[in-house]
Amino acid sequence: MLVAARGRWEKSFCGRTIDRLGEAGTARLLGLVAEDNEDGTALLAALKRDPGAVGLDSLLTEITKLNDVRKLGLPDGLFADCSEKLVAAWRAIKMYPSGFRDTSEDVRTTLLAALCSSRQAEITDALVDLLVALVHKINARAERRVEKQLTAELKKVRGKESILFKLATAAVGKPDEVVRRAQFPVVGEKTLRELVAEAKANEKVFKAKVRTTLRSSYSSYYRQILPPLLNTLGFKCNNTACRPVTDAMKLLKKYAGVDGKTRFYDATDVVPMDGVVRKDWREAVVDDKGKTERIPYELCVLVALRDAVHRREIYVEGAARWRNPDRAVLVQRQPVRHLPPGYGQAARPRVGCRRARPSRCGGLRRYPGSSDKKTT
Repeated sequence: MLVAARGRWEKSFCGRTIDRLGEAGTARLLGLVAEDNEDGTALLAALKRDPGAVGLDSLLTEITKLNDVRKLGLPDGLFADCSEKLVAAWRAIKMYPSGFRDTSEDVRTTLLAALCSSRQAEITDALVDLLVALVHKINARAERRVEKQLTAELKKVRGKESILFKLATAAVGKPDEVVRRAQFPVVGEKTLRELVAEAKANEKVFKAKVRTTLRSSYSSYYRQILPPLLNTLGFKCNNTACRPVTDAMKLLKKYAGVDGKTRFYDATDVVPMDGVVRKDWREAVVDDKGKTERIPYELCVLVALRDAVHRREIYVEGAARWRNPDRAVLVQRQPVRHLPPGYGQAARPRVGCRRARPSRCGGLRRYPGSSDKKTT
C-alpha cells in the first residue's frame, strides 16, 4: 500500500512540476539530454563542476555558467512549496545524459528541473562567495605588498629611548652649539636619518600607500568584473541602514557602460558617502573641488558590500545561503508539504534513482520509471 501511495505521489509531483514549467520550459529541459546535442551535454557537465580557486577567471566563469542556466527560463518558485530536502533528493541523483534518456519523460523533466534549479541557486551562492573572497584578497595582497616595500626600505632602529635620552642630554648640556657639533657625535647622522625614515612610515603613510596600490591593481585588472557582476547578481536589502550601499550599487550600475577614462561622477549624481566610504578613504575619494572619483569610490562600495553581505543586511536574489533572511525564517516555519505516507524527508525518489545493473542473462535490468525500450 505504501509503495502504491508513493508511486502515485511521485507521478503527481512530476505532473505538477511539468505544469509549472509549461511546454516551452519542458522542451528546453528535455533538449539538454537530446541525442547529438553537444551544447546541452556541455552545460550539464559545467553544472557538475565546482568553482575554481579565488580569482578573476573563476568569477567570470561562474557568471557565464549562471547566465547559461538562466536561459532555460525556469519559473520563480518552481519548488517553493516543497521541502528543500525533497528537492535535494531528486537533485542528488547522478546520471549521464544517456541515463536521463532511459527514464520516462515526466521523470526526466522533473530530474532535470530539480538539478538545474538547485544548481542555479548554488552557483549564485558560489558567485557571492567568490566576490567576498576576491575583495578580501585584493585588500590583503595590497597590504602585504606595501608591508614588504616598507620593510625593504626601512631599517628598524632599536633603543629609541636611549637615543632620545642622549639627544636630550646633549641639547641641554650644549644649548648654544649647532646640531652637527652637539648631537651628531652623540648619536650619529645615519641613525638620525633612519629614525626620520621610520617615523615617516607611520600608519597614515601606510594606509595611503595601500590605497595607491589598491587603486593600481583594481583599475588595471580587477575592474573588469564590475559590469558583468552588476548585470548578473541582484543585491537587495530590507532595512534602511544599508540603503546607502544599495543606492551606491545602482550608481555603479549606471556607470557600468561608461568609458573608464571618465574619472569623476557627474555633479548632478547623488553619491552616497555615509555608510559606504570610510573616513580614512574620504581624501582619496573626494578631491579638493568636491568631485567624487570613480575608481576609489568603486573600491569603497565593494568593501561596504562585502561587509553588509556578511552581516546579512544585504541579500542576493536567487541565492540559497545568501537569500533573504526573512524568507529563510518563513521557509523554516513552513510545514513540509507534498510528502506521501512513509516518504522520509531525506529519502531519495524511488523513480529513476537506481542505475541499470547487469542481469544474469547478460542484459540490463530496467528500473522503475524507465522507458519501455527493450535493453540488450
